[in-house]
Amino acid sequence: MSKQLFFEMRENEVAHLLQEVEQGNVSALSTYGNLKRCHALYAEAIKQVEPTAHDESNNYSEKTFSDSGFVFEKRNGGIRYDFKHIQAWQEAVKVKKDVEEKCKLAFQALQRNLQVGTEDAEVVDIPKITYSKDSLIVK
Repeated sequence: MSKQLFFEMRENEVAHLLQEVEQGNVSALSTYGNLKRCHALYAEAIKQVEPTAHDESNNYSEKTFSDSGFVFEKRNGGIRYDFKHIQAWQEAVKVKKDVEEKCKLAFQALQRNLQVGTEDAEVVDIPKITYSKDSLIVK
């Protein structure tokens, strides 16, 4: 059996499973739990094989190349900056955190029909509030 045929079969199986869930023939919770378990398994497998795949990619001089029916692109890692050791940055972060805390407290007070002001009797601005989607954790 070719690798391509194997993956097409897996894609068809997943599509069929999703259809079964939509039609109510299979439990969505059971399917969700099993898919999350598979996701974790694949994520761990990818972590393990990634260093060897990077090593193999060095056999190609081009940034973009094809192998085993896949097109790969090599990209350099990005630069990350760390400012935590800089005193001025630490002070700015503390000021930022203080402002955030004051604004959060103003929002919480507003929820109780109260209003928070500064020492100079200025109203404290409240943050814009957004909510992330609910989640379902599988243990």
